[in-house]
Amino acid sequence: MDIQRLTNSLKPWLALETWHTGHPLDDQRFHRALKASFDEQGVQISSDDFRQAIALGLNDYRPGDVKAFAEDIEGFAQRAEDIASYLFDLKR
Repeated sequence: MDIQRLTNSLKPWLALETWHTGHPLDDQRFHRALKASFDEQGVQISSDDFRQAIALGLNDYRPGDVKAFAEDIEGFAQRAEDIASYLFDLKR
């Protein structure tokens, strides 16, 4: 897994300060970023890979925020893996 490429796919979502709020527009950006990630690297991406990529992306925009958003990072990483798992199951 290329974490830097995954991070780059997630940046349009992470670039905004509201990335973690659950606002419908932020959710839409999250889903679009996931689609770009899956299109580029496939759906077999683990929550650990997502966790690393989200933290790396946040560090680019808001150094120091990674620890403050640890719960959000974990939640979105798990959510991304759940979506990836669902898409993987559909292909079988």
